[in-house]
Amino acid sequence: MNPLPLPKERHLRPFPFFSAQKGGLWLLLVVIFVVSYNAASRSSSLREYLTPPVVTAFMVAVFLMLFGFFFWRIRRWSGAYNQGVSYFSAGDEQEAAHRFEEAARRSTQGAQRALSVAMVGQCLLSLGQASRALELFGSVERSGKLRGAVPAMHQWVPNLIAMAYLLQGELAPAREWLEEGRRRARGLPPTYAVLPDIILLCREGQYSAAQAALVSRIAEADALVGRDARRLKLVRAFTLDAVDPTMHAADIEASLTAARRSRPDDFEALSARWPELRAFMERRGLKTPVAA
Repeated sequence: MNPLPLPKERHLRPFPFFSAQKGGLWLLLVVIFVVSYNAASRSSSLREYLTPPVVTAFMVAVFLMLFGFFFWRIRRWSGAYNQGVSYFSAGDEQEAAHRFEEAARRSTQGAQRALSVAMVGQCLLSLGQASRALELFGSVERSGKLRGAVPAMHQWVPNLIAMAYLLQGELAPAREWLEEGRRRARGLPPTYAVLPDIILLCREGQYSAAQAALVSRIAEADALVGRDARRLKLVRAFTLDAVDPTMHAADIEASLTAARRSRPDDFEALSARWPELRAFMERRGLKTPVAA
């Protein structure tokens, strides 16, 4: 099987691993040890002073210093990450992205960084910035840090990648990543998969299959919140209109009523490279601020 398509890694400097800081700290400790050892070996009085209790106390002090430093760093990362979650839950994806970026900068190890970067990607994807989101998801996938440390996010990421490819109008890689998401879910309902699954079926002209999936996966659909929930309302109306606009007139209108309460930019990225959806929105009086 060919490797799954991922974008090239670009512009990832805002999310360093802080290797320079960590390397500098360990280098300082090594220098202290070497200087102390050389001084002790050349001075008999210093050798007499460095008794086992003194050395033990020194090592304990160093350990406590390191523990305190990394605990402080973890608290800083956790604070920024939790702020990002709060803003994302409140629907402020832009501010949430800033907080997750800060969390990535404050990360103390690879899994924290990968999780933070993945959440930045999810925020940008929600805002319609699919290309940048793909770069960040690609970085996370290449790192492999989520597989063992955060398996839930490891299972979600393929479906987010699929959605990003769909926003760019690339159906083939989206299909591959949805399959990868199903493999990682191992029989469990895949998270963040229902919207890209329905979109892909519609883009392929399988409207009856999309309608059936909407009915059978109602629990997944109800679990969506924010922009994804509003986008699914629009896609549902579009699907029912394509199947039978007369038979489903009431359901179409109900979905459109919910969609009309959306933010002005909720459907911009979704319709930009989907001419059929854009035409449907124009026919139904919904704003389409971006042309193909």
